[in-house]
Formats: sequence, structure tokens, C-alpha cells
Amino acid sequence: MNKAVFSSPETLQNKLDEYFGSYLAEKGEIADIESLADFLGITREELMALMSDEKFGPSLRIARNRIAKIKKQLAFSGKLQATVLAFDFKNNHGYKDKPEESEIESEPVVFKGKTESWAK
Repeated sequence: MNKAVFSSPETLQNKLDEYFGSYLAEKGEIADIESLADFLGITREELMALMSDEKFGPSLRIARNRIAKIKKQLAFSGKLQATVLAFDFKNNHGYKDKPEESEIESEPVVFKGKTESWAK
């Protein structure tokens, strides 16, 4: 990781504020994980790994959530295809398809006690 890019959580937060506050508009880019990583001078893989870091993770996870929000709004307004959004959310944001009910393994529920009286 390029430590010169951000050496403290405060420095990182300043960079994130710059990324969302001015960089995206100046460059005409749409926020995404790869763009953020490039802006921070690290790779996508390094960025994803840093999301579990105790010092930097909270700010980066909030930034990732903000990126997801921006993309979702683009999809809602018809400016981003739903398939592209779904693919990106799975690869960059940790989303998964909801399993069908038949795929969900569950334990049977057993009621004990006064169930007969509850049923009345």
C-alpha cells in the first residue's frame, strides 16, 4: 500500500472528502471502487483489503456504501442498466443473490408448552 496517500484516518477522510466533493465533478467521473482506488493511489485489491483494517476500514466502508448509493440512484433514473448494477454490487459491494426458499435449509420449529391453548 502506498502509505504516502494516507498515513492516518484523518488524512484518509480528507482524501475521501476531496474525492466525493470535487474530484468526481472535475474529472467527469462516476464514483466507483476502481476510481476511488486509483484516486487513492492503490489497487482495487488493496482497497478491498483495507476495508477490514481497524483504522481505515470504517471510513472506506462508508465510502463504498456512498458509491453504491450513487450507482443505485443512477439505475433508478435509467442511467445505469440493472444488470451492470447487479454485477457491480456482487463484485465490489458484497451483495449476494437471495436464495430461493427451496434452497434455504432450515430446522423444523417445534412448539412446546401451551400451544393448544394458543390455537383457540
